[in-house]
Formats: sequence, structure tokens, C-alpha cells
Amino acid sequence: MFSALENFLLSFIHAIPLELFTFIASFIEEVVAPIPSAGVLILTGSFAAVQERSLAGLIPLVFIAALGKSLGAIIVYFFSDKLSHLVFRRFGTWLRVSSEEVAEIGKRMTGTPRDYLILTACRALPIVPSSAVSVGCGVLKVPFRLFLITTIIGTVLRDSFFIYAGYQGTDLLSRLTAQSVNVESVIQTAFIGFVLAFFAYLYLRRRRGTAAPTVSTSDE
Repeated sequence: MFSALENFLLSFIHAIPLELFTFIASFIEEVVAPIPSAGVLILTGSFAAVQERSLAGLIPLVFIAALGKSLGAIIVYFFSDKLSHLVFRRFGTWLRVSSEEVAEIGKRMTGTPRDYLILTACRALPIVPSSAVSVGCGVLKVPFRLFLITTIIGTVLRDSFFIYAGYQGTDLLSRLTAQSVNVESVIQTAFIGFVLAFFAYLYLRRRRGTAAPTVSTSDE
């Protein structure tokens, strides 16, 4: 299904201006996580080369892509925040975890230079799934200012790499990009597995905690 959606999305690159395609595709790619950002942005860079744009001409495309992706990340951030609140309010007693306890983890990120560096690096690294960062920040209730600034900076750096790779089209960059996409997919799968394992752990802990010991009352 997601492959068909990706192909449908990429087909629009022939029908609309490259700037509009870059914005829309980057936004959708962030909201619909299984669509790889590399494919969208590499194609953007390749078409920029076909149109004989200069390196300076890539700069607007980078910022347009970052804008679309950042808007998508904001939606994912607030959606994850609200959804996690509902989940913990509905199942918090069952899981023995409250939204306040989870938020305490996020409160450790107070906006220090280290926090900005860590979140910017997570956004900028091509192998780190961007959607996972957005979801994590929303669930942990990372301060929005910290989330927004690091999202914009990190996304500009990340998009620059992919668009430039598509623009140059060299074998080395193609291999590096392919590897980054593979690693990103593995990390995204591992992230989902971690979340499932975490909830399974809470469930098993709850069952062990509520299981009553069997006491024999038979008379001899």
C-alpha cells in the first residue's frame, strides 16, 4: 500500500513545479512514515540537475523541503502528545504507568546546549527515522521550542544531503544513500519493536504483580 502511495506521489513530479512537489512530498513523507525521505529528495535533486539548476539553485529547494517536513513533524508531534495522553488515561492503571511519569523523562530536556545538539543530530543523521524522533518528542512532551528549532536545523542539514546526492548522481553518493535508507528502515523497524516490547513488559509485570499465590487449606 505504501509503495503504491509513494509511486503515486512521485508521479506528480512531472505535472507540477518542482518547488511545489518538494513541499508536498516532504510534508506527506513526514506524516506517512513508511515513505522514505531519501527517494523523494533524491528525485528532487535529480530533476534540479535535469533542469540545469546551479548549486545555489538547490538552496531554495532545501528550505522548501525543510518547511514541508517541519510542518508534518509538528502535526506528528501534537498528535503523538494527545494520543499518548489518551492511551495512558485509558490504560495507565492497567499498565501502571501514567502520562505524568512519562512526561518526567521529557522534563530532563530543559533546553541546554547539549539538548539542542542531541536532537539536531537525531534530525540530521540520514539513518535516523525522522518520524520516530517526532513521535518520541511528542510522547515525552519535549518543550515545543526545543523541538521546533532542532527540527528545522536538523531537517535542513538532512535534506541538503539527499538533494545534493540526487543532484550529483555519483556512484559513491548513490551507494551511501542506499545504505542510509536500509539502515533507516532497520532502525524504524527496531523502534516499533521496542515500543511493542515495552508494552509487553508492562503487561507481564502487571500480571506478575496481580497474580495471587495459591495456598492449600486442606486438613490432614
